[in-house]
Amino acid sequence: MIYNEFEIAISSPRLTKYRVACAGNTRKAQKLYRANIRLSQKIYAVIGLFEVVLRNSIDGHFVPLKGSDWLANAVCEPTGYLNGVGCEDSFHSVYDAIHKLGLKYTHDGLVASLTFGFWTYQFSKHEFPASGNTLLSVFPHLPFGTKQKDVFQLLMKVNILRNRIAHHEPICFDSVTGAISTAMVSKRYTVVTDLLSWLGYNHQKLFFGIDGVKSEINFINSL
Repeated sequence: MIYNEFEIAISSPRLTKYRVACAGNTRKAQKLYRANIRLSQKIYAVIGLFEVVLRNSIDGHFVPLKGSDWLANAVCEPTGYLNGVGCEDSFHSVYDAIHKLGLKYTHDGLVASLTFGFWTYQFSKHEFPASGNTLLSVFPHLPFGTKQKDVFQLLMKVNILRNRIAHHEPICFDSVTGAISTAMVSKRYTVVTDLLSWLGYNHQKLFFGIDGVKSEINFINSL
């Protein structure tokens, strides 16, 4: 497709950043645009799998401590930990999810219906102590001295990238200069693999057959 047609389809405002980063080379701009989509797909798949592992680890931690309906009880019981001050967003996330499930409610369905953001905030300064200050034990290989705040900040970085991709925002530029850069994605990928290692998983085995992040990063870096 010639650039003018591609620009009409995608829109000039969206493509301008790519063209500028490619010094006006429209052919290269189209390659970069498509490469950004491929990179977004690959890192999103990796984050999605990490999300499943994280939420299952959290669920597996709380079931023995709080019971098989711990998540619903966190909002439905008067003493539920999400009834506390500062936990309002998490409370409403669970409450709304329960009502959407309706008669189809199951604990597993509730766990699966909550967002990565929800699970991230279970390590925040409000939810973490409200749930009993025990959640760091889901990371059996947590480096010495790593605190709840550190884990929360790392998860937030991953969540921000996830949301950026979900809103079709580019991830192949330096946020300050606008130049082509895969540094941010590379760092977030390392965060994901580190967190998986702390959870006790080998990311290479876990991502087998789906992980093409590094190859897409290398392609963009070669443009």
